[in-house]
Amino acid sequence: MSNKLWKYCFFSVIFIVSSCAPKVAPPPLYKGWELSLDEVITVAKRDIDVLKAIVSIKTEKNNVFYSYVDASLLLKRPNWIHMRMYKFGMPVGNFLFKDDALQTVSGKDMSKLGELGKELYHSVFWWEDIENALMYKQAENYIIRSQKREIRLDNATLLPQVQKITINGKKIYIFYDEPKKIISTVQSKTDLWYPSVLKIEIDTYTFIIRLRKLIINPSLNEGDFKHH
Repeated sequence: MSNKLWKYCFFSVIFIVSSCAPKVAPPPLYKGWELSLDEVITVAKRDIDVLKAIVSIKTEKNNVFYSYVDASLLLKRPNWIHMRMYKFGMPVGNFLFKDDALQTVSGKDMSKLGELGKELYHSVFWWEDIENALMYKQAENYIIRSQKREIRLDNATLLPQVQKITINGKKIYIFYDEPKKIISTVQSKTDLWYPSVLKIEIDTYTFIIRLRKLIINPSLNEGDFKHH
């Protein structure tokens, strides 16, 4: 067998094996349990107050590719998210969302990205802003409903699957996918899993956010709060 043919066969086998490798699923730790809403929220939020993330954001408009950026995010409870965006390593936008108000530190006025920032916060800290919510079990899911939100969780893993937000008659949809286990220094009795892909639909725009890196409760310094 020639070297070229041998290499072709070798890499073909590697590709097939890699493609067929099963995805690791989060363990069904809560399967068969009957939990209350307070218990579900306690499991979900744990002691998480701050998140740092590196993400990619692909934007589609009317189902057609519109733009692509990388971003660094700092999310802090309550209602605080700082987003710095980059294209080809160059800064193109710097936004701060505090108490649902947008501050454009630098970059073009991108109202949809502003709205995205607010919904990014609520997609991650989904258990906030659900006052007077009710929860019921439906098949293999928990459904949490409040006046503005409906959240569907897998009742075996307690990971969110879909969230629907209704504001002034407008509907925003958030879809969660590809759960992964995080390597963290957070003390926990169980492994911590998170959806690594979010899809947020706002009007004619679809934002597909892929998490590249996530740090829970990092040490913060003065530079984390500078926006100029």
